Amino acid sequence: MAIDKSGQPTYAITFGRSTSLGRALVSALLSSSQHSLIRILDPLESTGAPGPAPVFSDRISYHRADFSDRTQLIGSLSGSSVVFHVDPTRSLQSESFGRIHSLAVGFTKALLSACPEAGVRRMVYTGSSDVVISGVGDICNADESLAYPDKFDDALSELRAQVEMRVLSANGKNGLHTCALRPSFMFGPGDESLVPFIVSFARSFFSKIIIGNGKNKCDFTYTENVAHATICADKALSLDPVSVSGKPYFVTNDEPVETWEFISSILEGLGYQRPLVRLPAKILLTAASVTELTRQKIGFVSLSSRLLSPSIIYLLSCTRTFNCSMAKTILGYTPVVRLEDGVARTVESFSNLANGSSFDGRRELGEPSKARKFLGTGLAADILLWRDDRRTFLFVMFSFLFYYMFLLSGRTFLSALGSILLVISVSLFGHGCLPHSVYGFTIEKLPPDCFRASEATTRNLFRLFASLWNGGVHTVLRLAEGRDWNLLFKAVLSLYILRLLFHLSLPILVGFGLLCAFSGFIIYDQCEHEIDMLIAAAFVRVELLARWIISKLPSSVLDRISNFL
Repeated sequence: MAIDKSGQPTYAITFGRSTSLGRALVSALLSSSQHSLIRILDPLESTGAPGPAPVFSDRISYHRADFSDRTQLIGSLSGSSVVFHVDPTRSLQSESFGRIHSLAVGFTKALLSACPEAGVRRMVYTGSSDVVISGVGDICNADESLAYPDKFDDALSELRAQVEMRVLSANGKNGLHTCALRPSFMFGPGDESLVPFIVSFARSFFSKIIIGNGKNKCDFTYTENVAHATICADKALSLDPVSVSGKPYFVTNDEPVETWEFISSILEGLGYQRPLVRLPAKILLTAASVTELTRQKIGFVSLSSRLLSPSIIYLLSCTRTFNCSMAKTILGYTPVVRLEDGVARTVESFSNLANGSSFDGRRELGEPSKARKFLGTGLAADILLWRDDRRTFLFVMFSFLFYYMFLLSGRTFLSALGSILLVISVSLFGHGCLPHSVYGFTIEKLPPDCFRASEATTRNLFRLFASLWNGGVHTVLRLAEGRDWNLLFKAVLSLYILRLLFHLSLPILVGFGLLCAFSGFIIYDQCEHEIDMLIAAAFVRVELLARWIISKLPSSVLDRISNFL
């Protein structure tokens, strides 16, 4: 073991400040080795994610990690007994592919070259089990004999496989011994991908959907267990480098669990409802594949995972379990935190993502979407953004019932009104006759004041009508002054659009309005980023078309237009 000048063992950790695993590894080393020194080589800033914050101690030193400066890198590594190389790609999914490739592959290549010259004799790389996942079919209790796939699940998985292969192929060269760990679906406080994705799914239009039969299993691994496995790997490398080095090792919690049960435990802990409706994976996969092809045709290709991309559908519907016996036998690894306890700690650390808080994976934490800003926090927002599923469903049902009775059925107004009142009366009477409990299900009775309008509600309703009337009068007075040309343009455009709409039949107009009201806001709330990209792309195409048209006009026409303007 390399010892620094003070006689203390020294460890070097890459990305020990910007990744949840790096921070957990720093904490674990501080606890397990009371006299060790820790050097953190991290070119990235801390993510600020909930969970373990970057640790500050007199035993920790932070070094400038510029892998393009070979001399500086060797100086930062000199005296270290081992390099713990942490996969940074989970924290970089919003970055460009070039940036991710540079930090993952470029940094790894520089480290492997600098370690022998710096006197480092051991490197433990902690990557991901994604390196053996092709995205098709189940993986059941797979061990290390499973080969790399011919085609990877996504670009990031292929990138991780490249890094792992570089690390393992460097084993035995210039006295350096290496091994690689493959944690399966890592989660924990400060998780950069899994928990935020689960919350995004819970707040999406697909929140009630279970993809597949819901019986598929996965191995989820708590971050602290991965950090413990990394330390175990270093100890095994130092004791028996010949038997341990040059090999990959799967690391799990050794507690395979149904994927949707794990997701539901996270969601319920954060105050969300668990998914209930099962949909065949093949149907969703077909829709996702068509969407993916369309995105590629129009040029919107991103490394970040969308909620229902083909790879996500495979992940949520296939079994992916791994055998960690090799890590137990050779590395001496045993999980130190049970899965249930890990879920509880993770949920506690992500209280900022609990139900009721504002979160979107593409927006800053706490920043509401544009749809939420427009609708506010009142009853309309609760209904149109589906915050209360029961209330929204009732409003949808009654709205389309009224739509059918008054517009589509062909009845007169009085006939339709009588039919509606008859249905309501019979329904209320039948509900009142029901017992309080039927086969164990509690039936809520309507309170006596359910249909009473409070004084505050009546006052607010009249204030609303008065505000609309006063606003209209104010607009007319401003138009009558003849000074505000922008207001005139808006008024003329609005009235012209209204005139076009009135050419449509009333049933079509009302039906289209109801459909847009109950679907448009929630779709924009969940897909704001994609819709904004489409609008921006449309404006770019229109601008290019306008420039092309202008370039084809005769110079005499252009001169007249410029003189007129």
